[in-house]
Amino acid sequence: MFKSKLSPPEGKGREKYLLLFILAFVGMMIGFLPAMIRNHGIFMYYGDFNSQQLMFYKHAQQMVKEGNLGWDWGTDLGSGFVSTYSFYLLGSPFFWLTTLFPVGATVYLMPWLLAIKTGVAGMCAYAYLRRFITNKNCAVIGGLLYAFSGFQTYNIFFNHFHDATAFFPLLLLAFELLVQENKKGAFAIAVAITATISYFFFVSAVVFTVIYFFLRCIEKDFDITLKKFVYLGVEAVIGLAMSCIILLPSVLMVMNNYRVNERMVGLDYILYNDKARIARIFQAFFTLSDMPARVNIFDVDSARWASLAGYLPLFSMCGVIAYMRTRKKRDWLGWSVIVFVIMACVPILNSAFMLFNSSYYARWYYHPILIFALMTAKVLEEDPDQLKKGFLPTAIAGIGFLAVGLLPKYEGKEIVYGKLAQYPELYYIQVGVTVGMIVALCALIYYIPRGKRFTTVAVGMTAVACVVCNSSEVWYGVKQGNDNADYIARAINGGKNIDTAKLDAEFAYGGEDSDFYRIDTSDSVDNWCMFWDLSSMRCFHSCVDPAIMDFYAELDQQRDVATRMEPEYYPLRSLNSVRYYFDELTDKQRSGETENPKSETVPKLLGFKYIDTMNGFNIYENENYIPMGFAFDYYTDDEAIKDQDKLEKTIMLTKALVLEGNQAAVYSDYIKPYEFTDDELTYHNYINNCAERKAESCYYFRHDTNGFTGKIKLEEPKLVYFSVPYEKGWSAKVNGEDVKVEKVNYGMMAVLVPAGDSEIVFSYSADGQKKGIALTIFGFVALAGYLVYRKFFDKDDKADKVEKKTAEAEAE
Repeated sequence: MFKSKLSPPEGKGREKYLLLFILAFVGMMIGFLPAMIRNHGIFMYYGDFNSQQLMFYKHAQQMVKEGNLGWDWGTDLGSGFVSTYSFYLLGSPFFWLTTLFPVGATVYLMPWLLAIKTGVAGMCAYAYLRRFITNKNCAVIGGLLYAFSGFQTYNIFFNHFHDATAFFPLLLLAFELLVQENKKGAFAIAVAITATISYFFFVSAVVFTVIYFFLRCIEKDFDITLKKFVYLGVEAVIGLAMSCIILLPSVLMVMNNYRVNERMVGLDYILYNDKARIARIFQAFFTLSDMPARVNIFDVDSARWASLAGYLPLFSMCGVIAYMRTRKKRDWLGWSVIVFVIMACVPILNSAFMLFNSSYYARWYYHPILIFALMTAKVLEEDPDQLKKGFLPTAIAGIGFLAVGLLPKYEGKEIVYGKLAQYPELYYIQVGVTVGMIVALCALIYYIPRGKRFTTVAVGMTAVACVVCNSSEVWYGVKQGNDNADYIARAINGGKNIDTAKLDAEFAYGGEDSDFYRIDTSDSVDNWCMFWDLSSMRCFHSCVDPAIMDFYAELDQQRDVATRMEPEYYPLRSLNSVRYYFDELTDKQRSGETENPKSETVPKLLGFKYIDTMNGFNIYENENYIPMGFAFDYYTDDEAIKDQDKLEKTIMLTKALVLEGNQAAVYSDYIKPYEFTDDELTYHNYINNCAERKAESCYYFRHDTNGFTGKIKLEEPKLVYFSVPYEKGWSAKVNGEDVKVEKVNYGMMAVLVPAGDSEIVFSYSADGQKKGIALTIFGFVALAGYLVYRKFFDKDDKADKVEKKTAEAEAE
């Protein structure tokens, strides 16, 4: 039977929060230190960590310190800063800690932040587990299992996931406090924290908490009443309102992202299209987990970044299985395992944690992992011998999954054995660590004497197991990265090697009257421009303004998690005011082993001419560069665009705007329809188009986080186009008069400008920003009012307090 509240002497004595934090912090840092020492304090990993997390923290901190909380010109073609970075870091208290340090220190802070997050995750899990666990050492073990689960290790790759997992246990703790002890306000604050940190993980947390509520109702001592149920709803709404300063603008933007609206159909509801998916789900909890982009034991190439991991160091599923096998009657914890296993194995139920999106993710697994940690700690506390009931099934399952890697496969026409794993080195690590954990668990269960010091020994063994499991995979991940010294020199510190003043002098246009242009880069340098403080049309970012995705999608260009346009689509560079192209030299060219040919042009990227070499890149100038803000004489429609091939579509956009039917009617006096012929969709005509656009472009353009100002001279009224993503938050004035901002070219903006010398001023306020601020203020006021009401006017609350004091007096 679970206790709803610890009573003396069980609840007395010093808690072990500090011990747990130190164990978790140091345990995580052990995994990071070798790479940090090698890289002079910087932790380098691989994949998204290197190409997103590092520069996002640096870029966001710089934006915050400069007060640039409106429009972000440094992310893709531009996006609202709050809505773009709320998924990654903006609502995280850990990010705001970095603002206490210089911008240049951000990359050095990343491993320390991850270690702090791990310590906080352990402490928050401990606080929740102590609701049910009397023995503090057992609660420490549960906290370590949660903080160092396979899910946590896997998602070092996605460092910002740790922000959500760190505080999630507080949501369940606050839920328990409200229902079991009638504690006021904590649940509202926990909801606000969860929603503010990440709208993505908030969705899964809400779904899980609803299910958790029904599971808890199974227990007779779960003290839920109608009034408390209402209070849960009231506090949830208050907490949601408190988070709206970040949540509302983010949700309004992300709901327009086409990826959110992708839905399952047919058999996808009940069957995974990956034949190994269910096996992988179980394997994730019985062996050391696979790594991001390294699906290993099961030879498949899907769900490579799905966070499909959940291994509990040392114990695996032993405690969970033992708990279920030793209960005479299935309680809420036993039912929770059944419920979440079913949900994980049925696609439509799994997708409930992602608002029923068709993309497969297992990024909600940290919720049941906390429950699994509780079950393991409970078995240890009640009777460690019960672990014997779980050991054999756990060992058999773990070794069985590892044995899959020994199955035969074809290499050409020959059958070979022991080579099924796609990444042999990782497979050896998984085998060694998993078998080592099984042996250590066997020693704990069968050979460590029971007694007062048993749980202390168990804490030590668990801590060591956490370090071994985490560090072995972190060290493997570090080896997957590229040349770290080169990355630090040319990416992190590369801005020092780029003479932007010289580049500006090379180009005739602009000077002091214009402060903006974009660059583009070759492959394998995603987001380096954020370190260099240059705006680039190449961007690896999942949460940019949806208008960017719409723009490229309608031109048959892929834009899902990144903007990576092939060089052959050169008109997109001019249309997006790309001034320079950075073409990376090969390793041998950078080292001097082979000569840099300094080719005058880039293959397929027509119209770009070599001007200099900087920072290991040959830099090419766009001879057909069009400054920001240029006028059009003609328009075309979607039907004409759709009839052409990819390259021809982009050439057409340099001649005519794409307008919808009603827009064409409204502006018929200012812009004419254009009928394209196939023979004019050539490079020669593209050059002429660019020259025409440049001739009627803004001679002055200045931008900041609140918008931009352009000045242009026109002989007659025309629509002036800006390659800035359309959002409802944009408004515009021309010569001081309000004008309508039109969404053109499938996602960009244009306004009507009269003849003569005109000033165009665009102002940005994120859609939902003012309402979000108002709702947040309302939420805090509502929380204060709610607490006052509960304290002074709630008769039932007063009666509960009197009853509680009476019970305590009688107990004494």
